[in-house]
Amino acid sequence: MKLTRSEFRRILPIARRRIGNAIVGWVQKLFIPSRLSRNLFGSDHKRRTLICYLPEAFDAPLPKSHSNFTECYMAAKVFDSLGYSVDCASRNNTGIDYSPYDVVYGITSDAYARSFAAPCEPLRIFYSVGAHTFLNFKVTAERNKQFHREHGCRALASCHYVPGNGMNYYNAHLSDAVICLGDASVTQHFIDEDPRPEHYYTLPAFYFDVRKPSAEKEFDKCRRNILWFGSSGLIHKGLDIAIDFALRHPEYTLHICGASRGEKEFWRHYAPLADKAQNIVQHGFVDIESDEFARILDECALLINPSLSESGAVAVLNVLANGLLYPIYSRETGLALADYGHEVEEVTYTAFEKAIMEAASLSGEELLQKTTALNDHVRRNYSLAMYEERLRTHIETILKNNNRR
Repeated sequence: MKLTRSEFRRILPIARRRIGNAIVGWVQKLFIPSRLSRNLFGSDHKRRTLICYLPEAFDAPLPKSHSNFTECYMAAKVFDSLGYSVDCASRNNTGIDYSPYDVVYGITSDAYARSFAAPCEPLRIFYSVGAHTFLNFKVTAERNKQFHREHGCRALASCHYVPGNGMNYYNAHLSDAVICLGDASVTQHFIDEDPRPEHYYTLPAFYFDVRKPSAEKEFDKCRRNILWFGSSGLIHKGLDIAIDFALRHPEYTLHICGASRGEKEFWRHYAPLADKAQNIVQHGFVDIESDEFARILDECALLINPSLSESGAVAVLNVLANGLLYPIYSRETGLALADYGHEVEEVTYTAFEKAIMEAASLSGEELLQKTTALNDHVRRNYSLAMYEERLRTHIETILKNNNRR
């Protein structure tokens, strides 16, 4: 079948992405070893759990560069305390013998997906670190279509799709239990697709406690300084909306932290604009334990997070717990912030522009009062200790309900 020029142009970005993913997968298998770390705590427990996540979490002191290391470690710690010997396999490990395990616990990965084809029946607990895959795929595809209409180009690498094994689309449906990182709205998306509410458990995310914010912050001087704090999936996480706002409103300053420069399609469009803009400050990756992070938190009054779907947004919690910032965020962020901040119903430029202007019109006293209350709320409800306690309760309940205790 011969393609027309317009058809070829339409499928070219998709073909590039598929080829790129194939190359990345090949390189990972070639250079990144498939690890299986055994009996992480040196116990003599007879029952065994396999965690399909990050063996690197047990190599050194836990880093704070990403929450996933801590999440993996906490799960292993809980299973060990409940009388299970714990092994941990890397996500790309495709050569696992699952038969010795009583429980397989993991995230979206080849290692976890392949357990469903194994000739044994361990208890499978899926730890979801994102929205339901059906919802995720739908909203990220729609947002990319909208981005194309607005800017005349596509940035497929800046959206979120399910990687690897096609079975990953059905992890939640096939598992015996699902622990959903985020708030009740995140869990509800899973239940909407799979009406077995007893199989789903809500687990609020946590923050890293690195500093106590100053109560003497001068909001009248920084009310028009906005922070976007994130990593990959730049369209999915709304960096395009933040940059578009700064380009149209030079009286505001946008600070960008952590945005991946590896998303070439996105930056091919935005780099010529953002790099020249005097009111866009690009910090790159910022260590949350650094003086630079503390300085940025003190310089900014507003936090913007126009995400399409999250699972508790640890990046947002890290900002709100360690600084006094007023959040302008989408409902899909997966955080129950009660009456704190400005929750935006639609992830569109118009909706967020309106919300930013309303937030910036608050008095300095109002901003101080609201952000201080929010900081206290986050610290009381999203600590790492509370995360560990809730995780333990969920795993205990799952084991009991499935006669594994």
